[in-house]
Amino acid sequence: MKRFLIASISLICMVSLGAITLEDSIEMARENNKNLLMMAEEVSKADAQYKDVRGSLLPQLSLQGQYGLSKTYLPDSATGGLPSVSNMLADEPSANDADYLIGGTLDGIMASMMPSSPKDEGSLAMQLKMDQVVFLGGKLINGIKAVARYRSIQKLNYQVQEQALILSTTELFYQVLLSEKVVAIQRDGLETARRHLARVELLSQEGQVSEFDVLRARLEVAKLEPDLLAAENNYSLAVSAFKQQIGYEGEELVLEGGFALPQIAQMSLAEAQALGLENRTELELLDIATEIQRIKYNAERGNYLPNVALSASASLYTAADEYAIQRDDFGTQYSVGIGFSLPIFTGFSNANKISYARHDLSKARLQQRDTQELIALEIKQSYQKLQHALENHAVQEQNIRMATRNLELAQIRYENQVGIQLEVFDAQIMLSSIRLQYFSAIYDVIVSERALTKAIGQNLIAER
Repeated sequence: MKRFLIASISLICMVSLGAITLEDSIEMARENNKNLLMMAEEVSKADAQYKDVRGSLLPQLSLQGQYGLSKTYLPDSATGGLPSVSNMLADEPSANDADYLIGGTLDGIMASMMPSSPKDEGSLAMQLKMDQVVFLGGKLINGIKAVARYRSIQKLNYQVQEQALILSTTELFYQVLLSEKVVAIQRDGLETARRHLARVELLSQEGQVSEFDVLRARLEVAKLEPDLLAAENNYSLAVSAFKQQIGYEGEELVLEGGFALPQIAQMSLAEAQALGLENRTELELLDIATEIQRIKYNAERGNYLPNVALSASASLYTAADEYAIQRDDFGTQYSVGIGFSLPIFTGFSNANKISYARHDLSKARLQQRDTQELIALEIKQSYQKLQHALENHAVQEQNIRMATRNLELAQIRYENQVGIQLEVFDAQIMLSSIRLQYFSAIYDVIVSERALTKAIGQNLIAER
């Protein structure tokens, strides 16, 4: 944590000063690139989806309840009274006490059978229910496996996107450095041509050079001026693209970094292809994709197996003839059961689904082999491009030594009055041109080495 805070503070200080290293720019690109941020969200979504599907293995509990009060007004026809037995006995002189006791009892029973209006009722019901999957023909387990592989795919896709972002950021970083050097070389060359033109015009006024020499000097200036404008425009475009890449919003931008050859790992083409086929994340992605298709195929084959589920519930209920619910008004109910479902005939749907999944599996295997061949070809092209860039750099390094020596000899000849100023000027212009080619060769080596490193599946920058 302390190291992370120190690195963050250093990054903020460097950015505030306008000086950004390659590592700083890559870190800023990681934090600000919209595509990479969206890919990180996809990884989080895959994690949540995996946990959601995996939760299907656990019992599913639900609690339901209802509490209600009701008041019912019955019509008079439904609440009409029945004749009283006790009243009828009053008209009988022979009725005794036992008859009146029996008549009162009958009157009470009949009164309890007649509804009263209004009628108040209170009710309460609660149920705790559990559903547990026991067996689904392997579909649930295969589904969890497929979602787990999908989560792995999203994480690997993030790594692929991150490596592509690092490579493009590196290319843009060195494009800015190269464009800056080109502007400096073109500006120096133009200043040299302008000084030469001023000297030639002065000599022309003294009659020491011809009009042809003056015209040639002016043409050299006219030729270098648009080159400088083009170099400045390319530099501005490179800076704009680099700012967009890393999300930099400041005005001044100063890059801190050397423009030198990287360390080149010595390996043959066969070794590079072997490393790539072993380490490339894309091949790992295709392995997982093929495995997902195999899981889907196995899941479809499980459609012929029965589905078994366990269900249990505990219920608490009551009904009272008044709003107040007493303790002795409650009743309980418990139930448990196992249900199953077995397909007998599905109109050949299951067979067609299995056939569909089998073709998807075969297609995934073919795509896997095709991608292996494409990756081997990509590694070969990157390897050959790096070798060509190294050879070109060696040639340009020799050329710049010869051009530097040529300028030294031209200056010695001019100082000894053996050569003329035009020879010195031509040597300076030639050196400037070769310097441009030399720095372009270094850029090609850097970019080619980074591209080959990515092609063989090695991380461009170690994770922090």
